[in-house]
Amino acid sequence: MKKSLIASLFCLVALFAAGCSSHEGKVMKKFMSSEIVFPSDLLRIEGSQEKHPDLNVPAVRLVIYVDSLQCSTCHLNRMPQYSKYTSLGSLYPDFEVVGIIWPNAETRETIAADVAHRSFPFDIFIDEDGSFGAANPSIPKNRDSHCFLLGKDFRPILAGDPASTKGKEMLLDKTLYSIYGGK
Repeated sequence: MKKSLIASLFCLVALFAAGCSSHEGKVMKKFMSSEIVFPSDLLRIEGSQEKHPDLNVPAVRLVIYVDSLQCSTCHLNRMPQYSKYTSLGSLYPDFEVVGIIWPNAETRETIAADVAHRSFPFDIFIDEDGSFGAANPSIPKNRDSHCFLLGKDFRPILAGDPASTKGKEMLLDKTLYSIYGGK
């Protein structure tokens, strides 16, 4: 009896896990086939770079999105780790890094000043009312997928935070290398 109970529980866990991974796969497939929209009401805080991206112009972009459920200040403190990716613009024409922050209630009043004070080497856009998330409902809830590489067609090419692991950073490098024809 004990063995059959354990076997039954194992089967239930396996079925649940298979269902979850299947669901996650569907979510990612939907995300990767969606077109990302940049609402016009995003507040730009210019970084220290010379050229500032026009989000409506096609470009290859690394997008770092922080939604209101995340700690805006915590993510702002981690934003400098993405600075190293801005140098890839010298290797790959029209490659850009942009941050989009939808501030939570605690930081809504001060986030724009905090971003401006830090002077990142890339522009950060403040999404004061959540319009970016609303315009892009296919963005997965998985926080790692809130960092993604967009192609010139505004569709995600790669999802996953390259700053989180060396493997994801290498995947970003390989993907950019293949996009630009091995330059």
